[in-house]
Formats: sequence, structure tokens, C-alpha cells
Amino acid sequence: MLSHLSEESKQAAATTLPTSEEDLCPICYAHPISAIFRPCSHKSCKACINQHLMNNKDCFFCKATITGVDDFTKPPSS
Repeated sequence: MLSHLSEESKQAAATTLPTSEEDLCPICYAHPISAIFRPCSHKSCKACINQHLMNNKDCFFCKATITGVDDFTKPPSS
């Protein structure tokens, strides 16, 4: 599990930089948003949520128990 989380963090760090500030992770402001939490739908980068889930199962923002983390892709702008 630890090696999987470490690998996910490395991949998150290697992603391309976002084009606007609102696309940045609201926790670290260093990586683009790449993960969405279930059931609350809050978002962060994979590096932050993976690090957080090693010690805590509650959402950073609303304290709901995180039951899953999905990949997040920004919808295309119209």
C-alpha cells in the first residue's frame, strides 16, 4: 500500500502544470487538481490526498469520511 501511494504521489508531481490558479490543488498550490473525494466531491492533487490518507480518513475540508478517491479531469471549457 505504501509503495502504491508513493508511486501515485510521484506521478501526481510529474503531471503538467495547470493553466490557471483555480486549477491548482487548494492544499499545496504546487500541483494541479487530480483527485476527487467520495462521497463529498472535494478535490486536491493526488500527492496531497495520498499523503493525508496514510494517517487520516477524513476530508480536509468537511471532515466527511472518505470512502474513495477518483481521478479528476477538468471538463473542457466552452
